Amino acid sequence: MTTTRVVAAACLALLSCGPAPEAQRAEARTGSSLFAAAADAQWRLPRRLHEISGLAVAPDGRLFGHDDEAGVIHELSLEAGGGVVKSFALGEPVARGDFEGLAIAPDGAFYIVESTGRLLRFREAGDGAHAPFETLDTGMRDVCEIEGLAYHARRRGLLIACKAHRETTDVVLYLWSLRTRRASVFLQAPASQVAQAAFVQAFRPSGVEIDPRTNRVIVLSARDRAWAEFSAAGVLLAARRLAGAHPQPEGIAVLRDGALAVADEGGDLRALLTRYPRTP
Repeated sequence: MTTTRVVAAACLALLSCGPAPEAQRAEARTGSSLFAAAADAQWRLPRRLHEISGLAVAPDGRLFGHDDEAGVIHELSLEAGGGVVKSFALGEPVARGDFEGLAIAPDGAFYIVESTGRLLRFREAGDGAHAPFETLDTGMRDVCEIEGLAYHARRRGLLIACKAHRETTDVVLYLWSLRTRRASVFLQAPASQVAQAAFVQAFRPSGVEIDPRTNRVIVLSARDRAWAEFSAAGVLLAARRLAGAHPQPEGIAVLRDGALAVADEGGDLRALLTRYPRTP
């Protein structure tokens, strides 16, 4: 048995990641998700990833994550049980801020967003290197508190998830155009409707991702430990409460094989990386 399978099997046994009856019942009531209700692997991340926040997948399939307060980017390896392949920093001295989401464009450009809407654009650097970056203003500072970023290939822009909007309690996503450098509402849905579908008390976005095969928009809610899936037209298709151990789910990404990866900040424990397989 390979090391990866041993780690996965041990974690599954420890965390009882098999399909729990309550997860199966919830799935039956909340629509058809692209992903299984139970994880097939979960890894404890190295201590330096204690405050992991956003996740993103590069065009070649590699997985990257970032710190919450320091501009440090980590390449992660699922084959190595969530181990760090390399890390590089943004700027010298290292950029500081409340970083809340990571996105990678097909041309290899990286984008990281702060809760205030400030964007940093940069290129991948080598292990231990300091990458120069360009600062962009989304104009979102007075609109909402941001927590989530994803690249939208068809619209050539960045999806921005609002954790707390200044004018509404709805779930709101904005599209920031790379061409016009302006933001417009991309998706808006009543938070109560999403929460009811997921069987949670509230729904406040903490991460966003686009499934490249279907263009389905996946929105994660950390405090409520749930996710929701919307069509490209903004129709709610599925929602569920996360099963198993998820102390603070902040990052979300669709892996090359179609599975869903969720990253949890450590809090008082170790940070986690969880894999949910794609449904047949």
